[in-house]
Amino acid sequence: MSTEKVHRKPLKEGVYFTSVHEDKFKYNHISLSFILPLRVETASLHALLPMVLRRGCRDHPDMTALNERLAELYGAQMDWDISKRGEMQIVTLYIEVLGDRYALGQEALLREGAALLRSVVFDPVFENAAFRATDVEIEKHNLIDIIRSKLNDKRAYAGYRLREEMCRGEAFGVNEYGSVEAVEAITPEALVCAWRSMLTRARAEVVFVGAGNAEGVCERFTEAFRKVLRDQPLVCETRVLRMPHGPVHETVERLPVTQAKLGLGFRAGVALPDADTDAAQLACTVLGGSPHALLFLNVREKLSLCYYCYARYERHKGLVFVESGVEEQNAEKARVEILKQLDALKAGAFSDDDLRFAVLSLQNSYKEVNDSLEGVAMWYLAQALAGRVRTPEQVAAAIAALSKEDVVRAASGIALDTVYLLAGEKEAE
Repeated sequence: MSTEKVHRKPLKEGVYFTSVHEDKFKYNHISLSFILPLRVETASLHALLPMVLRRGCRDHPDMTALNERLAELYGAQMDWDISKRGEMQIVTLYIEVLGDRYALGQEALLREGAALLRSVVFDPVFENAAFRATDVEIEKHNLIDIIRSKLNDKRAYAGYRLREEMCRGEAFGVNEYGSVEAVEAITPEALVCAWRSMLTRARAEVVFVGAGNAEGVCERFTEAFRKVLRDQPLVCETRVLRMPHGPVHETVERLPVTQAKLGLGFRAGVALPDADTDAAQLACTVLGGSPHALLFLNVREKLSLCYYCYARYERHKGLVFVESGVEEQNAEKARVEILKQLDALKAGAFSDDDLRFAVLSLQNSYKEVNDSLEGVAMWYLAQALAGRVRTPEQVAAAIAALSKEDVVRAASGIALDTVYLLAGEKEAE
């Protein structure tokens, strides 16, 4: 696949290279992402891997030496990321390095940056045929801190619990960072097995963004994967339930919180690779994706039932989530009004301005993609995972071409599945 500035090609079976020519940045970005099935048994192992890999490689065997090498490359930055799309867990390591044309001595910074990222991923430091125990223990503590910090943020916690309750028995309900208990049980030997499986079996996506020599980057990673004996690929499929199975599932959880969190989870009836996913995204934005959305204008502003109220669409899994902050005594009223606004959306009872503002909101978000190298790289990784690579401009044009009838059609299948309420602890009588 190629457009004027985006080129994509396979390097070998299950390994792909995407380059995006972008000359407005002084830096170049290279990311290497591994696409893995999201599972309870392996989520923590995969989340820990990039953290341990970032601690050094054979040529730069500890964090001090690795950071010194990054400093030599004019302050290059290397980091990692864990995310999920549908029921896929995505493990990413990336480097951002100054463009060669800005180097005082015309050093080959891009080539050296690509080589360093390759070394970190493919040539880590081992001790007794496994990752160093001290590195593993340090990063286990760091990962546990990340998991706990996310759960201590009650807004994020409520969103996680809504998804967990709604997707009981489905991989989507698994936390992409795993669990504290699973992290504590990880050994260096288990981690190195996970690393080998990732290199040999996971789908890999290399994304380059910048004005540098993309072919040079491509050659570095072609060479790296040429040395890897690829095995039976891991199957990464997202199971889509288009309608709720059974009555609405309702859960109330009580914790020491001052503001209740109300979450509603819906089966959208539309998921990738369906043609209507753009229309479903626009429908979700009309409902609750901008300050001009139905939920914001009515549930929050007009009726003052929520401190915040927004809707999100998960196109890989075909889910819509409405999350809000409420006073507990207003939770049922808010729920009724949220469903009323959804019914209005399905009936087409929204104005041309409502639709226009939703289109503008999405178009503005697509424009913001190009504000950072990482944003561009994440966009094209997401496009690759969606199975159809489009530029932000192409998606913005597709959204603008949608009609009110398209929105109503896409919204027609949205059905309530789960209601989750996080409320304060009741005082003992």
